[in-house]
Amino acid sequence: MGKFYGGSFQAIQEYFQQKFCRFCSHPFTSDGIELLREEPGILVVRVGCSVCGRPLGVAIVGTGPAPAPDRTKAALDWTKRDRERLSGKPTITYDDVLDAHQFFDGLGADWAKHLPRQGRASGH
Repeated sequence: MGKFYGGSFQAIQEYFQQKFCRFCSHPFTSDGIELLREEPGILVVRVGCSVCGRPLGVAIVGTGPAPAPDRTKAALDWTKRDRERLSGKPTITYDDVLDAHQFFDGLGADWAKHLPRQGRASGH
């Protein structure tokens, strides 16, 4: 297998060797932990008891950080004008959203008085 076989597989073995077989209560050993498949960032292992021979099962274990979400997909829905206007702005944080909620809550029931007037010809 490839580059993950060494350190990550060894860490998985050490983790499962701290667990006990639910059938015979013996700890799992490295002999009972088999690497089945390796994918980028993922190892698939089969764990079984080398004492009683009963299987624990198959585990899919992530070996690296989760990939960052692709932020460009959301931007594909933007118009060219939106992209030009917003591309240089910092991303909105969780705190920004909380601040906006507090702001809107503070406007009260007569929030419409804060909106700009439109259509002066309508008599408003």
